Amino acid sequence: MSDITASGKRESEYRKGLLIDAVSYLIAFGLGMIPFVLINDVFAAAAAFTATATVVIYVFTVVYADVSIYDPYWSVAPPVIIAAVIIKYRFYNVNAFVLFGLILIWAVRLTANWLYTYKGLGHEDWRYKMYRDKYPPFLFQLISFFGLQFVPTVVVYLGLTGALFSIQQSGFSPFSAIGGAVMIFAVILELVADRAIHGFLKEHKGEGKTCRVSVWRYSRHPNYLGEMSFWSGIYIYFAALCPEIWYKGLGFLTIIVLFLFVSIPMMEKHNMSRRIDYAEYKAETSMLLLLPPKKKKAN
Repeated sequence: MSDITASGKRESEYRKGLLIDAVSYLIAFGLGMIPFVLINDVFAAAAAFTATATVVIYVFTVVYADVSIYDPYWSVAPPVIIAAVIIKYRFYNVNAFVLFGLILIWAVRLTANWLYTYKGLGHEDWRYKMYRDKYPPFLFQLISFFGLQFVPTVVVYLGLTGALFSIQQSGFSPFSAIGGAVMIFAVILELVADRAIHGFLKEHKGEGKTCRVSVWRYSRHPNYLGEMSFWSGIYIYFAALCPEIWYKGLGFLTIIVLFLFVSIPMMEKHNMSRRIDYAEYKAETSMLLLLPPKKKKAN
């Protein structure tokens, strides 16, 4: 009977969480559209939209004491921003359609993965819990707003600048196809990585073992490699299309820096503390690139 009650409670938390998330994003994007429609400059309008939306999402994370409400923003906001810009400024050209399509595919996959792992309202990511437990409430809220939410929003916006330049161009560069191919590769890599680790965790739940199947045999962070590749693909697409202003799309490098110097080190430390075989895995497996495992040294 207790198992049935617990299951019902989890289902209730799950549905309540999804409803609150949906409402919060509808309100956030709705309010974000107010400055968006009032500003004529493409980049300023997109920036105002995403900044306003992030502030609204932050308010919801405070009200419900759950920073994980912000989690889907990384994948949900980009296609909304690109679609809004295309429609408002009537950028109906091949680059706009191609980039929106690729970004939408990426967003759907990433959001679907978030939904698969979502546990409901109040189940914060372990990183958020760490900060919440470590710092007093006021300081934690500063960290939450600036470090955990607004900085990622800025980083995503900077990563999108290449796309915002590209969708304004009516001509098409064949070399942009290289960027498109990189983006497709990234989505496939992330999909393969997610399916592999979800299957592994389902089979070995609670055993504290490290996933070494599929692409995880060649990289300790293939999902992060996929993310970095996707944003790099957007830049490649842009640089091939607008070589004369190639430097204006370098904001994507902030995403690379975020993963290399924040996300990966934190995940490495976390895995070392909870996986009994991670030290061995770390010694044998490439941190990021898909490389053959290192051979064990003979005693």
